[in-house]
Amino acid sequence: MDAYDAIKELIASRALNPGQKLNYQDLSKMIGLSKTPITNALSRLQNEGFVDYEANKGFRIRQINEVEISELFAIRMDLECFNIRNAIENLDPNRLQRLQNKFNLYAGYKPSYTDRKKITLDLDFHLEIAQIGGNSYSIMFSKIIIEHIFYRYRLEQGVEHRRDMVELEHARIMECIAERDTRGATGQMKKHLKALHGLMLQYFKDIGRSSTIQFY
Repeated sequence: MDAYDAIKELIASRALNPGQKLNYQDLSKMIGLSKTPITNALSRLQNEGFVDYEANKGFRIRQINEVEISELFAIRMDLECFNIRNAIENLDPNRLQRLQNKFNLYAGYKPSYTDRKKITLDLDFHLEIAQIGGNSYSIMFSKIIIEHIFYRYRLEQGVEHRRDMVELEHARIMECIAERDTRGATGQMKKHLKALHGLMLQYFKDIGRSSTIQFY
């Protein structure tokens, strides 16, 4: 695993928290790499919005706030619906089976509590729709947007609150795509994302800090 992926993994696993100052020595010990690849990785992560840099202060894991969450979901909503329309246009038996396989992996994994693997299988299903859609830019931007939501927000908590409905929404999206029902599939996707967005905003209210989120 290179420095870029290793640091993203630390963010996802909450070994690094929003707002945390990054120290090269600490990162080197954590991922077993030297300063040069770490610096290059942090610059890339800064360009992608995962970390912030201040002169004379260094890098920090970027905070997340209600405005950014809403902006991410506004873009994600458009991209996901665009991906569905393209996927249905491009659908053939092989592509449909690929998507069905992703859905089966997601639906077949039933932990006692929503965990990171369940969320990862969920996101794999969404990204497979983008892959089938075939637009290289939409694939790239969908991945970045989804990773921002995944790596920087503890999705497991929100999804667990409406676990059965989330699974049902995915099943309905899969069913509509298989039936080549563009209107039905995009409608179900909008419903799914709107509910998830609402859960994330509710989390801000629950912790009583509308400006930033901290994870411990």
